[in-house]
Order: sequence, then structure tokens, then C-alpha cells
Amino acid sequence: MQLRLNAFRRRRILDRDVTPAYLKKIDCAMCPITLIAMTHAALAESDWSVDRINNDGAYAPGNLMVMCVKANRAKGAKDFRAVVELASVSAQGAVLGLSKREWARLACVMAGAANMTGARPLLPLLTRLPEDSRAPLYFVFQQMLLSSARLARERNRVMKVLCRLHPSSERTALFRCAVERLAVNIRDAAYPYDALSDEGVQRAMTSWFTTVPAASVPGLLQLCSEYGAGRCEPAPPAAWTLEASGRF
Repeated sequence: MQLRLNAFRRRRILDRDVTPAYLKKIDCAMCPITLIAMTHAALAESDWSVDRINNDGAYAPGNLMVMCVKANRAKGAKDFRAVVELASVSAQGAVLGLSKREWARLACVMAGAANMTGARPLLPLLTRLPEDSRAPLYFVFQQMLLSSARLARERNRVMKVLCRLHPSSERTALFRCAVERLAVNIRDAAYPYDALSDEGVQRAMTSWFTTVPAASVPGLLQLCSEYGAGRCEPAPPAAWTLEASGRF
């Protein structure tokens, strides 16, 4: 009921598929931005809240996520580019309510919903992707590596498949070393996604990823799907009504 009232006050469309069952599906215990355990009706910054990922879209499936009130307020009406800029500032400590790393996590969850022309920046995946959200292929790729790198047997199985998708043995060898390094990072990381912030790992991953032949992309998507790959649609769904800024 509260979500319906919020949508009406903002004159935003609330899609009929946004039901209590759907909200339960996208719910989570920990805020993916601040990493704090979320509370309910405590009148605190840690309280659970539902946010439209793309502020120009409707309250519709794929454009909603759960985050704490603190992160929601900091995000406000900012778009993806503004959040990326805040994540890249050199200032130490909190900037407009969030730390640099928290802004970077927010950029990650917003990337797939951004209505952008041209290539998206190849950012490290620094937090869990929201349930039912859109994601760039590079994020889906990183999620697959993070999930498979923990165990040597699974890691080796995935690498065998990936090696067949790329024609460069040199790039693939460097990439294999990066995945081994990622496995070590995961063991040492307080939050698993922090393991992907390693610049050396990212250099080898982006070098491999950006030179994968187009003919190999379906095979890459198939492998990622085995690890719960998110949606990689090139265009936002019509239900978001971006052309009308999600308004009725």
C-alpha cells in the first residue's frame, strides 16, 4: 500500500505485476550499497525501502530494488553518470552521504537499468546485483567468475570452456592467472565482491573480455546462465515507459 501511495504522489506508473509476492522476491536482508543489516519500521537510516533503479522509469519489474533509507536518500534523483562521477572523486570520507566505495556499489546496481547510448564503462562488480534486475554482460561475466573461482574443480571447469571461446592463447594465459589471483582474493575478502576490485585482476579480465569474438558471445552467455546470470537485454522494457519518464 505504501508503495502505491508513493507512486501516486509522484504521478508515476505502478505496474500491475508489482505485487506483494514480487516485492518479497526482490527483498534482501542486507543493503547491497552500505552492507548494513536492514531494519523494518524502525524510523532509522537502516530501514528497508524500495527504490526505482532508473529514476526516469515506472515502478515496474526489473526497475525496482531494495536498499536502506540512507542509500535511497543519497541516491535521490541522481542518474547513473552522476553516481559514477561521485564514485570516482578523490575526496576521502563520505561524499553527499555515502563513501566512495558505497557510491561505486550504487553505480554497479544502476548500470544495467541506465538508458545509455554507446558502450557502458567496464566497472568492477563491487556488490550483489539486485534480484530480477538488468545487468551489462561484463557484470554477468564477473558474477560467474566470482561464483566459480572459489573451488579449484569448478574454477578449472569454467576456464576450460572460456579458453575455447578466445583465439589468443596469450590473453587467455594472463586471464587464467587473474582468475587464480581472484580465488586468493576471495578467501581474504571481508565481502566477496571486494575481491573484484583488484586492479591487476580487472586489467586481465577486461583485456580478455573486450577481445572475445562476437561469435563466442552466445557461448559466454550460456556459461554465465549456469551461475544465475542476470538479464542482458540491450534495451529497457516497454513497461518502464522511459519516454514518459514513467509518469501517467
